[in-house]
Amino acid sequence: MGLKKIAVILMCALAVNANVIVDDNGSSTVAASISSTDSPSTEATVSIENINSTLALSDTAAKNIEDALYNEVVTRDFGKAVYRTAILYGAGRDYMITNVVNRLIDNGQSQLIDFAYKLTASSGKFIVRELFPSAVRLYEDMVFVKIVSYKYDFALKYGRGVDFAEDKTAYGDPDTSTRFRVTWNFVPYWIEDRVYFKIRPIDIAYFLKLGNTRDRDGDRGAFGSTNHDTDRHLWYLKPVRHNGKLLFYIINKEYDELLKLGQSTDVDGDRTAYGHSEKDFNPDKFAWYIKPVYGAQRSCATNVCAGCQCQ
Repeated sequence: MGLKKIAVILMCALAVNANVIVDDNGSSTVAASISSTDSPSTEATVSIENINSTLALSDTAAKNIEDALYNEVVTRDFGKAVYRTAILYGAGRDYMITNVVNRLIDNGQSQLIDFAYKLTASSGKFIVRELFPSAVRLYEDMVFVKIVSYKYDFALKYGRGVDFAEDKTAYGDPDTSTRFRVTWNFVPYWIEDRVYFKIRPIDIAYFLKLGNTRDRDGDRGAFGSTNHDTDRHLWYLKPVRHNGKLLFYIINKEYDELLKLGQSTDVDGDRTAYGHSEKDFNPDKFAWYIKPVYGAQRSCATNVCAGCQCQ
C-alpha cells in the first residue's frame, strides 16, 4: 500500500471521525465532523464519484468533482470538503485539489484559509504543505511572517513607546530586513464557521487592534495592546491574486475594515497604520504580502507562491 493511501486512511480514521458507507455500486458516502472541539456540523452524506478509480476521468467528470469540492468550501461545508480532499489525494489526483485552491485564490474567497485550517486540524497537514501556498499556513505554531504592504513595501511593526492608554501605535517600516520588530505570529481562533486571528509580534505580547474612534478622514488608528479580549483584536484574511502575486486583505472582525498604511511618512520615515473607513478591495492600495520567515515549508510546483523564500 502506497504512503499516500496509508496517510489518507490514518487521516480519515483518526481525525475526521467519519462513518464511511459503501453502497452496492461501490460508491462511498460519509457523514463527517471535523473534531470534537468544534461546533457540531450537520450530519450529511456526500458521494465521491469513482474518485478512487484507476481509470482516467473525463474532463467533464473531473470538472464536476472540482466544482463539488469548490462549492463545499465556499458554503463552508468543511466536513464534506475535508473528506473529498482526502479521497482525491489518496487517489493521486493532486492536480484537482490544486485547481480548486487556485480557483479560491482567483475568486478572492476567504474560505481558503478556513479550508486549510480544517484540513490541518483533521491531520491533513501533509496535504496543505504540499498543495497550498505557504502563506495560508500562518495558523501553525511555528510559522512566523512579515506583513508587508504591497503599495509601499513597508513592513508592519509597533512603535517603541506607549501612549496614554499604554498601547503601542502600529506603523509601516521601510526597513523590511530587520528581524524581531517586523516578524509576527498569527494566533488562530475558530469562531462559529471561520478562523480568526490575533496578531502579535514574536518578541512582545502586544496584540493588534483597531481603535474605538475615527479620525477626520473616517479611519481608525491601529494599535497594539496587552489585553486582547475584544473583537477589535480579531482579524481574518481574504486572498487576492494581483499582477501574478498572492496578496491578502487583512480585515478587522469588529468593524469589518481593512488594515492599511497612511500616505505620509513621519520624521522617522515610517507610515502610520489604520483601519480604512470604507471596505474598498483595491489591491494596489490595501493588499499585503504575508511572507513566511521560518518554520514554513511549501512546494513551488503548485504555482501559488506567496512571496516566500523560493521566489
